[in-house]
Amino acid sequence: MKIESNNMSQLMKRLFYFHPLLFSFCLPFGSNYLSLIILTWCFISFFHINKDEFKNGLLNRKLQLCLLFFIITILSAIISKNKIESLISIEIKLSFIIFPYLTFCFKWPVELIKRCLISFVSGCFFASSLLILRAITYKINNHSEYFFYSLFSKFMHTAYFSMYLLFAISIIIVFYNKWYKTQKSIIYSSYAFVFIFSVCIILCSSKIGIISFFITIIILFYYKFKSKINLKNVGLFIISLLIIVITLNKFLPNSFDRFNSLTNINSKHQDKKSSESTTLRILIWEQSINLIKNNFILGTGVGDANDELYKRYQLNGIEGAYDKKLNAHNQFLQTFIGIGFFGFILLCIISIGQIFIAYNKKN
Repeated sequence: MKIESNNMSQLMKRLFYFHPLLFSFCLPFGSNYLSLIILTWCFISFFHINKDEFKNGLLNRKLQLCLLFFIITILSAIISKNKIESLISIEIKLSFIIFPYLTFCFKWPVELIKRCLISFVSGCFFASSLLILRAITYKINNHSEYFFYSLFSKFMHTAYFSMYLLFAISIIIVFYNKWYKTQKSIIYSSYAFVFIFSVCIILCSSKIGIISFFITIIILFYYKFKSKINLKNVGLFIISLLIIVITLNKFLPNSFDRFNSLTNINSKHQDKKSSESTTLRILIWEQSINLIKNNFILGTGVGDANDELYKRYQLNGIEGAYDKKLNAHNQFLQTFIGIGFFGFILLCIISIGQIFIAYNKKN
C-alpha cells in the first residue's frame, strides 16, 4: 500500500510539473484548450499541496493584492444590474486567484521555469509556422489577403499574438546564449526563430505590435551591447533599423498602410460613424473618461460597465462603437469604469508596480 501511495504521489507530481509546460506551449494557439489545461492543473495541485509552502504563499503580498482585487470585483458584481455580464466578469477575473495561487503557494524549480520559457518559444514557432503555411496555401488559391492582419492571425487578436512573439524574441535574445553556450546549433536555430517571429509581427499588422517591436529591438540592442555602445555603433544601428523599415515597407506595404490613420488624427473632428480602429479608440476613450468622472469612487459595477458605455455611444452618435458593442479597449479604463478608483489603483500596483520592483532589484 505504501509503495502504491508513493507511486501515485510521484505520478501527481509529474503531472503537476507537466501542466505549466503544456500551458506555456499552448498559449500562442489561443484560448480553446487553455481553460481545460488550467482546470486540470488546479485539480492536480490539490494533491501536491505542502502546508508550509501554502501558508507562506497566502502571506505573499502580491497574492493578497490579487485576492483583494478579486473580492472588489465580486462586490461590484453583486451591486450590478446585469447579472450575466457580472458572472462573465467574475469568470475572467478568476485568473487573479488561480495564477497567484499556482505561482506563490508552490515551490517551482528554476530548471522548470527555464523549460516553461523554452516551451513558450517552441509554441510560438509552431504557431507562426502554421500561420505562414496557411497563408501560403491561400496564396496558391489566389487569396493573398491571408498574409495580412486579422486574416493572418487566426489563433487570436493580432495585437495579442504580436506581444507573445515579442516576448519570445526577448527570451531568445536575453537567455539563449547563456543556456546553450556549447550547443551552437540551437543558438543558430534561435536566430531563425527571431527572423520568423519578426516577419509574423509585421504580417499581423497590429499598430501597437509593430511600434512595440521597434521599441523592444532598441531596448534589446542596449541590453546586449551596452558595454560596446559608442557613436559609431549607435549610428550603424540606426542606419540598419532605417534600412529594415524601408525594406519592409517596400515588400509589405499593407502592414504599414494602417499607420496612415495616425497622421489624420484630430481629437476635435473625429468621424463618429467610422469603424477605423484608431479613430474608434479615441472616441471610446473620451466617453470612457466622461463615464469615469460620473462614477469615480465605486464605478458603474462590473456587470453594467459595457451597458453604460453603449448608452453613451448611442447618445453621442458613435455608430461604429455602438454597432460593434465595443468595450473601453483599454484595461485600465475598463477597470476604472467598472469598479472605480480603488480597483484602478490596485490594478496599477499589481501590473505597473512590478516594473518598479524589477528595476529596483535590477532584474
